Amino acid sequence: MKKDVRLTAALCANALIVLFELIALVLSLIDQGLESFFYYTQDSNYLAMAASLCFCVYGVKQLRGNGEMPRWIHSFRYVAVSCLMVTFFIVILVLMPMMGENALSMLYGGSMLYQHTLCPILAAVSFFTLEPAGPLPKRAILKALIPTLVYALVTIVLNLCRVIEGPYPFLMLYTQPWYASAMWCVVILGIAGLLAAGVLALHNRIVKTQSRAYDPMIRTRQTDISAKGGSAHAGHPAPGICLPLVLF
Repeated sequence: MKKDVRLTAALCANALIVLFELIALVLSLIDQGLESFFYYTQDSNYLAMAASLCFCVYGVKQLRGNGEMPRWIHSFRYVAVSCLMVTFFIVILVLMPMMGENALSMLYGGSMLYQHTLCPILAAVSFFTLEPAGPLPKRAILKALIPTLVYALVTIVLNLCRVIEGPYPFLMLYTQPWYASAMWCVVILGIAGLLAAGVLALHNRIVKTQSRAYDPMIRTRQTDISAKGGSAHAGHPAPGICLPLVLF
């Protein structure tokens, strides 16, 4: 896929994320008011909306020939996608089992259609298939954990001060033993770390695969091997040497 076509597709996907998040924001405010901001789901989605909006602004500039996409935008998108994956998998693995017969409603009810399902999936598809700009360092995983850690610390303090209750069952400090809440925090932060590492690993693998596919030196070697029938030729390495070069 040509670079401008991929960028245009990524811009469309991110613009759609912004639109979906605005719809979800209105629905959340109507349903829960300002208390909706106590939920990690909303906070992670609005972080993703900000990242997508930044991507759209700089993406339009790039299409117009006014510079390249800043590196920090790519890092911002990685952090946002990692947080959305926490939302998506916590809903599926933790919250839905707690809901019993109403479990499926968490994927399509009200603002949850956008914030639990559509936006996380659309953000991941765009990030992995349309946006890879270069490999991310392993230390980026720590950056991806910062929003989740900040949310956990702030929410725990607010619960301890009895400003809020929950809002999730595993954060209700006064209705369960303290060690149960501590265990849940460790488990969820562990899941967040694993997801951030998984997003980074998959992203870097895709970048590496694409760089191999478009590397002119590799494509030249592949053409040489095909043209020579896979046999050694004067002035060229033998197949046993060429093949590792092509594969690695």
